[in-house]
Amino acid sequence: MPPLGPPAATLSAAAARRAVRHVLETGAVRTLCQPIGSLSTGDVLGYEALSRPEAPPPLDSPQEFLAAASACDLLEQVDHAWRLAAVARLGQLLAHEQLLFINCTPTALISGLLSPSSFQSIVRRHGLQPERVVLEITEERAISDFDQMRRIVSAFRAAGFLFAIDDAGAGPSSLQSIVELRPDFIKLDRWLARDIEFDRGRRSMVEAICNFARQVGARVIVEGIETREQLTAFIELGADFGQGYFLGRPEPLPSPISAEARRTIHRANRQRRDAPVVSRVGDLVTITPTVSADTPGARLMDHFARNRHLEAVVVLDGSRVDGIVTRGRIFERMSGQFGLPLNGRRPAAELCVPATCVDASASPRTAARAALERAAPFQRDPLVVLEGTQLAGIVRVHELLQAVLAEEVAEARNLNPLTGLPGNRRIKEHLERLRAEPAGWYLLYADLDRFKHFNDACGFAHGDAAIYEFSRILVDAANAARHDVFIGHVGGDDFIVAVHEDDLEPFRAACYRVLSRPRWFDPDGKLPADITLTVSIAGCPFERVAHLDYEELAAILASAKRLVKHAGGNSFEIFEDLAPPSAASRSGAEAA
Repeated sequence: MPPLGPPAATLSAAAARRAVRHVLETGAVRTLCQPIGSLSTGDVLGYEALSRPEAPPPLDSPQEFLAAASACDLLEQVDHAWRLAAVARLGQLLAHEQLLFINCTPTALISGLLSPSSFQSIVRRHGLQPERVVLEITEERAISDFDQMRRIVSAFRAAGFLFAIDDAGAGPSSLQSIVELRPDFIKLDRWLARDIEFDRGRRSMVEAICNFARQVGARVIVEGIETREQLTAFIELGADFGQGYFLGRPEPLPSPISAEARRTIHRANRQRRDAPVVSRVGDLVTITPTVSADTPGARLMDHFARNRHLEAVVVLDGSRVDGIVTRGRIFERMSGQFGLPLNGRRPAAELCVPATCVDASASPRTAARAALERAAPFQRDPLVVLEGTQLAGIVRVHELLQAVLAEEVAEARNLNPLTGLPGNRRIKEHLERLRAEPAGWYLLYADLDRFKHFNDACGFAHGDAAIYEFSRILVDAANAARHDVFIGHVGGDDFIVAVHEDDLEPFRAACYRVLSRPRWFDPDGKLPADITLTVSIAGCPFERVAHLDYEELAAILASAKRLVKHAGGNSFEIFEDLAPPSAASRSGAEAA
């Protein structure tokens, strides 16, 4: 009998068999469900069914119980019983669009214990459609016959079921399973989550799997997310969905993604969207000579000898890039007493090294990453740029890095240095995008009341601290929104906010919760107790003012803000119908 693990080893084989049979015969199992959330919206994709046997210790642990069931040759029956229990328990509880993820061993599929038609009838009887059931292929042992497994998976797919490969990157054949079975979902093993924030190897593997998944039409689910930092890292790397204690623990009833996780998801995605838009690598291309794969080394050497500025030559096999020959390498090969006699007649295909190819539409940032992730001897080689399948030219690594640096400098100019929020240029760009579909959006203007008086009395350092704390209040209120909230820093203590009508009241409430604290503007507690600071926020439906130019828009919002300030205290007022102010009143409104 195979080992059951240290705790289960304390039980006799007979006692373990009795316990397993008792759970099977009585259905003594609890089914919990853990949410799987979208890493772009924070919405629930579905739930994984997790079974917990009601058995005496140590068999109350699922791992120990399944080990005991395997030792008793009852694993298939337990696996099947738990799968049916999950459908019966959760089928009626899930929302109409949510998926149910159920573990399924390859043995269960091959044995015929689970057939497409019978399982289809079962899930429909419990209120589910097969299209909402995802069978997670686990690896209690490696798949030995992929031809057979492909036929079985195809039959289940024909019945409507979806498939996932569980624990990708951990099992003996999980990566082969992905290639052979083309699942709908790829679930990354939890060991990849450990130190993902800074472990370059793990990050590279996750990014590679995410890129591969997009090419084959699969979506990536990350398991084991337990911290905010891990969640942010997986969003940056392009994972589609996540699962783990930070998003939600296993519960008897379906529960939403945690509020903290949703805030983190919204914040991380906003930062990704606000990343600078960079130029195409195709804009940095340098035209370089090409040679055919059979060109002899001596003729190849002549290209470099005739042009002392030539850095590289691309070797083509027909129209396909075969490799690249750099100036340094060809001179190294041809140098010395025997260099030319040995290599002069060798074809270019044997003298070149593999080229790193990037598409012309790629960003310099993406291309620079590809260049720097190469092995050390190749990191200085130019990259080959393709326009579709056609050679466009090469791009030098130092030019890529210069382009990335230039984009970062340009982006920094568009962000307010105090708050890190988009400045006037980005505000104008966002409002122009909103003009195309203004319905449902509200535009808000926010600032601090009598801020000049506060600044003069308390000093610029405390004034800057108050502006920064107010910007954090706006950002935190935006993180709980269902739709993207845009926050721009006009300058000084003035902010522009674009918020969807669905999120207007939650945004207002979130702002008030913090502004109601007496000392929100004094995080270090250094100001006298009699110092106070309040905020005014005024807004209107963007649809009513979308036809105005930027200066007119600013003036009408400033006039609305002036009306709000008369109320005193923290004020948040929406004006459903605002008329553009007259030229005379505009200057007064802007002065306020």
